[in-house]
Amino acid sequence: MAGGPRFAMTPVVKKSAAVQVADQIVAAIRDEQLKPGDKLPSERELAQNFDVSRPTIREALAALELAGLAKSYKGRGTVVTGSAAAVATWGVEVLPPQVFEARLAIEPSLAALAAEKRYPEDLRMLESTLAKLEAEFAETGAYSSDLPLHRAIAKAARNPILEQALEEALRHVDGPLWTELRRRALAEPSVRSGHIEEARMVIKHIKAGKTAEAAEVWRQHLLTYRSEILGGASQQ
Repeated sequence: MAGGPRFAMTPVVKKSAAVQVADQIVAAIRDEQLKPGDKLPSERELAQNFDVSRPTIREALAALELAGLAKSYKGRGTVVTGSAAAVATWGVEVLPPQVFEARLAIEPSLAALAAEKRYPEDLRMLESTLAKLEAEFAETGAYSSDLPLHRAIAKAARNPILEQALEEALRHVDGPLWTELRRRALAEPSVRSGHIEEARMVIKHIKAGKTAEAAEVWRQHLLTYRSEILGGASQQ
């Protein structure tokens, strides 16, 4: 392995590859093979040594960054920030990709249910929530969050079990590190503009009662956002 401190790596063969990669890097931090300030090998080198894809490496590094154990710098790579003491209670039960897996399983169904039920008061709520998002974007070229619209669609689905499931997934997107990843992912105005258009389309389909179309737009919206977040978490 060219450059930087050496630490043991073994090929990853099981399904939860990103979890295993993250766990091995954390073990190296715990054993002080990696220390704060050490630069990790490049994404390409990590993928080769762990015998996994580069997207898997990006997912693992995103998890480490969200946990405060590493920091990604554009043009510099990823640097270890966590100490042995900091990882004493490490666990990666919920990785960023798993948050997206949950949201992809839940939110298209919520959009479809909202399109199926179409309670008048819910449609008014959706239009009002979208109008606020559009107004903020028109005024500033950005928006603080589109989660109010995601939550409004969940409420319009009129299924408290699924709505609560979404809230459980969203519980993991709080905190300054996720906020920073989101800021990087949405830095370009064109990215936010695309999200606004997707928001308009899903509301249009919900109002028209087009369940399959509403679900598909919301699924594609989440897939795009997942790529933006995880792709931006570890650019090297």
